[in-house]
Amino acid sequence: MESIDPSVWLSVADCASRTGLTVRALRVYEHFGLIAPRRSAGGWRQYGPHDLAKLNTITLLKSAGLSLAQIRKVTCGGAGEPTLQQVLAMQLDTWKRRRADAGRGQAIVEGALNRLRTDQSLSVDELCDLIRRLEMTQPSKNSAGHEDVAWVSVDLAVLDSYAGFYRRGECGITKIWRDGQKLFIAAPIPGGDSVALHPTSETEFYPTHGAGYFQYTFLSNPQGAVSGVRMRVQGVEFTFPRIDGAMAERLMTKLSERVQSQKPLPGSEAALRRMVEGIQTGNPPYEEMSSQMGQLIKKQLPLLQPLTEYLGVFRSIEFRGVESGGADQYDVQCERGTSRWRIVLSADGKITLAIYDWDRPKSAPSSRDGRGLTEDCAVFVHKRAAEEKTLSQVADGSAA
Repeated sequence: MESIDPSVWLSVADCASRTGLTVRALRVYEHFGLIAPRRSAGGWRQYGPHDLAKLNTITLLKSAGLSLAQIRKVTCGGAGEPTLQQVLAMQLDTWKRRRADAGRGQAIVEGALNRLRTDQSLSVDELCDLIRRLEMTQPSKNSAGHEDVAWVSVDLAVLDSYAGFYRRGECGITKIWRDGQKLFIAAPIPGGDSVALHPTSETEFYPTHGAGYFQYTFLSNPQGAVSGVRMRVQGVEFTFPRIDGAMAERLMTKLSERVQSQKPLPGSEAALRRMVEGIQTGNPPYEEMSSQMGQLIKKQLPLLQPLTEYLGVFRSIEFRGVESGGADQYDVQCERGTSRWRIVLSADGKITLAIYDWDRPKSAPSSRDGRGLTEDCAVFVHKRAAEEKTLSQVADGSAA
């Protein structure tokens, strides 16, 4: 074997963290034959400069809208792979198109703001255009959808070994069961429908909706018995240990009693208030959250901060009851409207769950032109995005 500097080779974890790709994506690309990382003496995957160049090509072609099957034809065809110079040239064209799209989007937002400043209302078509432009700034569906996922078949006996109960927090339970050839999981969000899980390996599964957002990995103890399931949400991992039926029944009884009592957890109101006020200022109280919840809030802060900032001065908070999953529900009343939040505290008072309920706008319509909170807030967020873009251009010298 040729002598190679070990520092050139990256483990799968290092490759994922340094490129921004997920471990799942790396395995899917390998499954499709797009990359072929070498194996160490211990059997571990190792990625070298050639693999990184191919990953750059794959990422570029995906951003141009090609499916993995199409990318395989392009890169594995008789014409050979594109050279690095060709890839960079295509990459430059892609960035130019995105910059042009951003310019057009900025012009639309600025036009909408000018109309609002003169007390003119926005038409339905204009509002739809604003939403479409905002959607264009989100990650491509192809990068997180099922097209990039290579499903596999798993023996029914293995699926049966995963069926059972898993503990979430103080009294939460996740139930997993098999129906036919598939595994199903109780809705991750209380009140939702059960979700089918699809395997990409014997231990990794993705839901029917949300592949790339939710990931479930079943864990085993040294004896080979299933010991838990790890849920990965937006890159943040939550581990739920497996429990037996008797423990599950006790927890369900505890949850039922809590829901029937309709009493808030001690300290949940004050904790929610501090968190919302911290989000408004861009300094959430991470020390009052579990490590996983802190990571999620940090990821969501660019969206949550403009929303809470728009709502304005904190006025009051009203307890709305305990929902079926055991979370306390509150309406947070602010200067420009009211938002619904759900919060759960651990036994030591840490925030383990805090969710803004996007599906329940509680605001009364604005007094101007009948526009509601959602419409006004959307314009506010667009304005903030345009201002930040201008500041970024000034900072890097790209502004005219």
